[in-house]
Amino acid sequence: MSTEVVEKLRPGQLPPPVDVFGTDHKTYQIPPDAPVLPSMASRGNVELVVKDDGSALVLYNFEMDQKVHWVEYDMDLDLLTFVTWNGMVFGLGLKIHGPFQKHLRLGKSIYMIFMKDGETPTEIDNVVMIVRRVGL
Repeated sequence: MSTEVVEKLRPGQLPPPVDVFGTDHKTYQIPPDAPVLPSMASRGNVELVVKDDGSALVLYNFEMDQKVHWVEYDMDLDLLTFVTWNGMVFGLGLKIHGPFQKHLRLGKSIYMIFMKDGETPTEIDNVVMIVRRVGL
């Protein structure tokens, strides 16, 4: 929906419904000014480690411009989404496989570990994780 349609709405009026399965949405491009960053996997090497008690690590080997404020684990879509302090979002870029899913849902936080040169941990942040499950 364009901003022109939203600007013409009167107070209390709802925008027209969006057909998410329509052909217009199959070629959707994220606008350049959208608050979405490339996934972690597309920026470098990344690994997810999960223990049976729900504790988890994300190991990565590239500098991040923005610090992560919190992480959301969507159980329905098996996705990890990271939200920065500036409101930007990005995904892990990896599928959360079955063995990890049952343990990751128990977690309350994730350690984000920057591995300089892929070997030396130089920055460790403990980030709050929110687990969502709608039941789709």
